[in-house]
Amino acid sequence: MKLRYMLDSIIADRQATVPEYLPVGVWVQGPGPGLDVEMYYLDRGPSGLADRKDEAAWVVNRLVEAGATSLPVDFLEYHRLSRSPYDGVFSEITETGEYPYLDACGKAVLARLRK
Repeated sequence: MKLRYMLDSIIADRQATVPEYLPVGVWVQGPGPGLDVEMYYLDRGPSGLADRKDEAAWVVNRLVEAGATSLPVDFLEYHRLSRSPYDGVFSEITETGEYPYLDACGKAVLARLRK
């Protein structure tokens, strides 16, 4: 199964001259059907992590409230391009066949972030 994922990073220091971004989570999208997306975040980390987790949860909540039954093919691209660099960045989107399902991919990528 082909899965797609991107890392979610937040800005480390808003006062820095050159922004530094810290990866704190991963969004994983499957081939469907349905709302085949999961967001995984570190348990603890820099300031702003809790807000980022809430924002990600609301993405799914808004889809459910709107009655969405599937995701557009460009779901990750849309969110990647809509992120303000003053708030954080999403990485390039990676496609993988290495994992059998979303949860395995999300947890493996998150484990790499913890190191």
